Amino acid sequence: MKKQPLLLFFLLLAVTQSFAQFKFVDSCVQFNVDLTINNPYSDTIYYLYFDCNKNQGFRERVVLRNGKFHLSGTVNRSAEIIFICKPNALFEDSSYYTLIVEEGNIDVELTMIDSNIVQDRVTGSLAQTEKRKWEMQNSILLRSDEKYARAYSKFLRSKDPADTAAREKRMQDFQNRLSLLKELRSAIALDYIKAHPDSYFSGAIFKRYVRLYPVDTIMNYFESFSPRVQQSAFGKYILNDAFARSDNWQLFSHYLDSATFKRVKNMRSLYDVSLPALKADTVSLSSYKGKIILIDFWASWCGPCVKSIPAINRLMDEVKDLPIAILPVSVDINEEHWRNAIKKYNYKGTQLLDKQSLLAAYYKVLGYPTYVIIDQDGKLVDGNAAKPTDGESLKRQLIELVKKMKK
Repeated sequence: MKKQPLLLFFLLLAVTQSFAQFKFVDSCVQFNVDLTINNPYSDTIYYLYFDCNKNQGFRERVVLRNGKFHLSGTVNRSAEIIFICKPNALFEDSSYYTLIVEEGNIDVELTMIDSNIVQDRVTGSLAQTEKRKWEMQNSILLRSDEKYARAYSKFLRSKDPADTAAREKRMQDFQNRLSLLKELRSAIALDYIKAHPDSYFSGAIFKRYVRLYPVDTIMNYFESFSPRVQQSAFGKYILNDAFARSDNWQLFSHYLDSATFKRVKNMRSLYDVSLPALKADTVSLSSYKGKIILIDFWASWCGPCVKSIPAINRLMDEVKDLPIAILPVSVDINEEHWRNAIKKYNYKGTQLLDKQSLLAAYYKVLGYPTYVIIDQDGKLVDGNAAKPTDGESLKRQLIELVKKMKK
């Protein structure tokens, strides 16, 4: 079933933003994209990408002029830009176009029929050319995968009154077929990566399937990439995904900033951390010993984070008489953006700034928002707790921990 690419985009932004702990040198490059859309569905389109120099994600609405649009920016050597050619599209469909950009000038020509992109032509991006060639060579498998994914999505939305056993069997058949297709897709992707370690497309395709592999496998492939692919946005995503799923700090010592590596490795708990605060120079987290702590790892550029602020504010009010501390910890690099967001969205509580992502690295935070629960002794209870917008489950979990304290 298709996921909402906007959420995936914010996950990518979170990952890209959280690399203060890694060593990447001279990785920002300039790109220019001239986009032409023949027979556009709408004169209004959106684009999404993370700008390297500005350390900021963009989801911008633009108006085409005679079907044309020009975009300039910077990326970490190579990255993906998403163009949404149907403004009201809620899910990824054929009105979405994902472009691999790299340094230099890129011309993109899209042809649409109704809301569907039916043809594309790109010059100036070798990685996009490689992607198109790979997709054409494996078109039968890729089309089969899309076909079954659409059929499975339709099946899940259906209200077929068939008996439960038959429905569960059909669901299992769908899942087995999709699992097999994913394994085949992954296998041909790995074959390409092995043969093209210096290709940005290899980085892009491995990023797509990275969640399928254990950390050791990820690192073996990462280390086989050329330095320029490792330094790209794709390499950063891959490395951070592996980092977030491993407790083997030594495995990443070569890629971590030495000072950061030493600090994070030697941390025993959050009580060893002091962070800058909005209304104070610093706040030592050891001052919260004896309390249940809920940390909201968030950022000003993160749409889902901002949408959750009213729910977090309500939760703060509801548990204010209990031994519970709710700490918003921002991973913003730009302090002004952090301060402005707190004011704009009226975010309550003690606002802390984890500019170097030290605490986020310690708790292996990959995406934002992430909610982490710590018990009264500083031990991790839940590294990926329920969202405050998902009903009462987060509140109930916190209250249950308070009850256990009193026993």
